[in-house]
Amino acid sequence: MTDGYVSDVPYVWSYIAELAPAWLDHAALVSGFVPPDRSDTFNWCDLGCGLALTPIALAATHPRGKFYGIDILPAHIAAAGRLRDDAGLQNLTLHCADFDSACNLNLPSFDYIVSHGVYSWVSPPVRQSWLRFVNRHLKPGGLVFVSYNAMPGRAADLPLQRLVRAIGNSLPGDSQTRALAALRVARAMTELKAPALTASPMAAALMSRPELPPAYLAHELMGGSWDPLCVTEVRADMRSIGLASAGTANLLQNYDSFVLRKAARDVLAGIEDQDAREFARDFFLDQFFRQDVYIRDGQTADSDRRREALLSRCYALAKDSRNVEYVVQTPAGKLRFDNPSARSIVAALDGGPRILSHLLTPETDPRDLLANALVLAAARIILPVGDEFADVGPLNSAIENSAQAIPWRVLPWGSAVRR
Repeated sequence: MTDGYVSDVPYVWSYIAELAPAWLDHAALVSGFVPPDRSDTFNWCDLGCGLALTPIALAATHPRGKFYGIDILPAHIAAAGRLRDDAGLQNLTLHCADFDSACNLNLPSFDYIVSHGVYSWVSPPVRQSWLRFVNRHLKPGGLVFVSYNAMPGRAADLPLQRLVRAIGNSLPGDSQTRALAALRVARAMTELKAPALTASPMAAALMSRPELPPAYLAHELMGGSWDPLCVTEVRADMRSIGLASAGTANLLQNYDSFVLRKAARDVLAGIEDQDAREFARDFFLDQFFRQDVYIRDGQTADSDRRREALLSRCYALAKDSRNVEYVVQTPAGKLRFDNPSARSIVAALDGGPRILSHLLTPETDPRDLLANALVLAAARIILPVGDEFADVGPLNSAIENSAQAIPWRVLPWGSAVRR
């Protein structure tokens, strides 16, 4: 354990789509901000990168970018370094360091700093070191992604995590062995309908998904600083270093009309303080995991500039076009978007990623095209991706030949799919 964080078991290999520059740019634009300029070069950093598959994939597909990964576990950095070197990547630098030490590394200023699954898993002093790093290294106009377990949705899961950790800490073995043994007890208690566990969504998920990776369970349940946070707390932390909210990487949740019924929107309209309003909104959404985006000294974009910027972005189809359903279930009900414009976008992207403006015809209304593209992106039917297609053959060969089972294949436009 390192300051309460699980360090004796490596994490799982995972690719997080929301950390990609194109995805973060899209979220910022939807929220009315101008994203970083990537027309030349740019710098991107992952704080708490784990096994670093995401920075590795992004480095391979963004040759003009310079990528950095920082993690406290030597096993993570060693494994990531081997994969990077086997793939022949020259634009990814990895550092084994805690956040406090990382503040003193010789690093550039960053256009993007991302941190997935870290902020609510570490102690308050470590969060302060995280904030110092971001404050020292983020450029003006730069974007920050931070995901975390959130209140109120995680409130019902607190007893389960505390129970698993208490039982696990009484047992021998490493964190993974102890977590699995403790979970057997917790599952038996859930089957016996122990009230605090039957109310837990996480307990229900663990009952229905016994195949979850043991390493994931150890990191999720055995940490000593597992502490769901209110959005008001996180926004206050970010404000202390000069950052303002720029929406969420959960693209659907950037639209009140998509996720909230009118009665809920009317209630929220009576709350003047924006942070308090966002916290109250999380009660309607039963928010248990947030993917916040923040910006430093952000330049706002008027509607014309925003529309032009979004039309100039590249999008890819996220699934087989034959499996697309033009409806998505939201907390407000079913959002339907089965119309000729949405279908034409899906049909066009079936042949590969395209810049949205290239789909315009003399008969197309740009506003209608963009509106449907935004809905399709919010529903994760299409994804914002890079517009430079890279040779990912060496990286995918390195993944396939790795001694470790890495269940991902990288795509040329800056995303990845499970193998």
